[in-house]
Amino acid sequence: MNFEFIHADLKTKQTELARPSQSHTVIFQMKSTCPFNFRFVCGLKSVLVCTASFLGLFIADLPAAEIPLNLLGNQFYSKTLVVDWKLPTNQIPTATRTFEVIPAKFSHAIVSNLMIWGGFTESNRIWTTDDGNKISSDTFVFRKNDNRQWLTVNPALGLAHLYNPILSSAMPEDVPDKPRAYTLAINILRQLNIPTNELILEGGKPRAWFYEGEMTRRNITRRNHMGVEFRRQLNGIPCVLERIHIDFESHEQITQFEINWRGLKPSKPYQVASTKQMTAWIKEGRARVQSLEGPMEARWIGAAGIKRLTIVGIEPRYTAATSFSNGEEVQAERLYPYAVLQADAELAPDDHETIWLFCPMIAEDLNKPSQAATSDFGFSVYPSTLREKQRRQMDAQ
Repeated sequence: MNFEFIHADLKTKQTELARPSQSHTVIFQMKSTCPFNFRFVCGLKSVLVCTASFLGLFIADLPAAEIPLNLLGNQFYSKTLVVDWKLPTNQIPTATRTFEVIPAKFSHAIVSNLMIWGGFTESNRIWTTDDGNKISSDTFVFRKNDNRQWLTVNPALGLAHLYNPILSSAMPEDVPDKPRAYTLAINILRQLNIPTNELILEGGKPRAWFYEGEMTRRNITRRNHMGVEFRRQLNGIPCVLERIHIDFESHEQITQFEINWRGLKPSKPYQVASTKQMTAWIKEGRARVQSLEGPMEARWIGAAGIKRLTIVGIEPRYTAATSFSNGEEVQAERLYPYAVLQADAELAPDDHETIWLFCPMIAEDLNKPSQAATSDFGFSVYPSTLREKQRRQMDAQ
């Protein structure tokens, strides 16, 4: 493949785009009121854990399968559960699609610019993995500085990851603020010929999530990095883990660039299940429940202990294109829609907790995204209304 080397002059001042209103949010928190964390943040800066096995995500010939909902949360099973719905019916779409995962197509500008930003040349390219396996000629892997800087691109899988840290102990300088980082990131999307028609929008412009870090040395505190992230939507429904993430550090240098953007082919439309059908699936154990283990204030409960479940919110999502199974990265053959349900769980007249369920939305290939549970494993609720009430009572004593 021949690459067109296009230099990206990030310092060039361009028309200031509208400032996004989104404030700092935990990485891959689906919504500010819905705490689903899919990635962890280091104390000083946002860093993706870099291990030798990470390269296998791009290189190995991995088995393909649907990513089931049973990889999300814990089992939730109770046939005797009473389920009510209290939300506007217009919050539930009438039809949606599945998406077949197909080979993606990357612009030549993506590889060429990532090589330039990381300072990589053809001499830095490697052809075998750490365990001696041959790397396919259509996958591009570069390493330098004793593997402290690297670039991996798999165009067919729609994946690219540049890790280009500043190898210096000096205090950071000229790290962009949120408005400047937004402008830089939008310009990068244009320079890489990345279309924005499938990005989540806000006010007609791509919505950004920001991840700001700072460091303190000798009583001097400075911003040491600014991360900007754009996320993908399919027919208006957010797609889990499909995103573009860019980190800037001193002098607006790009120290990390990650894109997960699979090639997808839409199916015919399928009718979305009614609330009655979703209720039946919940009772069959096809829904999963979020389980969060926080500090000591977390509370462990079981579905059998819930007297009444009231659904008060719904957010459609698409399943992720990858997951881990038995320590191996699994690529999905198809993405399925599911519903993130916010629910009030009544355990007693004066004992209520907010919980979150993951429920199928369509009957098509139902067993692939959601296999029915047969037992109630229980789950952890955090923050817990009961624990918070108990804490206040103890503080008042």
